[in-house]
Amino acid sequence: MAVQGLTTGLIENPAVAGVRPTSTLAVRITNDDTATVAIQINGFYLEGTTKVQYVAEFFTLSAGSVASRNYYAQFEGFEFQFFVSSSAVEVSAWGKNAAGDLTSAHRIVAREFNPF
Repeated sequence: MAVQGLTTGLIENPAVAGVRPTSTLAVRITNDDTATVAIQINGFYLEGTTKVQYVAEFFTLSAGSVASRNYYAQFEGFEFQFFVSSSAVEVSAWGKNAAGDLTSAHRIVAREFNPF
């Protein structure tokens, strides 16, 4: 099973007048493969110059299925990494503000993720 790694890269989320643009990161994962796939999600926040892991989630996603997740993101900076067992899996992520509205500055669609 070949595993593909994808990352959002470091997302800066500085507070403006005491409010961060993104308070929650909404993630959507689609499995367009014909088989069940394995997904590992790792989330990190920035503490000074150190990345600290605060999300470690593993699950499987059946063929043709979609999974949605929401993660706390009220940090100065954060990064998410996704390990998927198929190139037919697509991941997208959207920042949401405290009111639940999408933050367009913090959106990453499938083709914008960085492989590693």
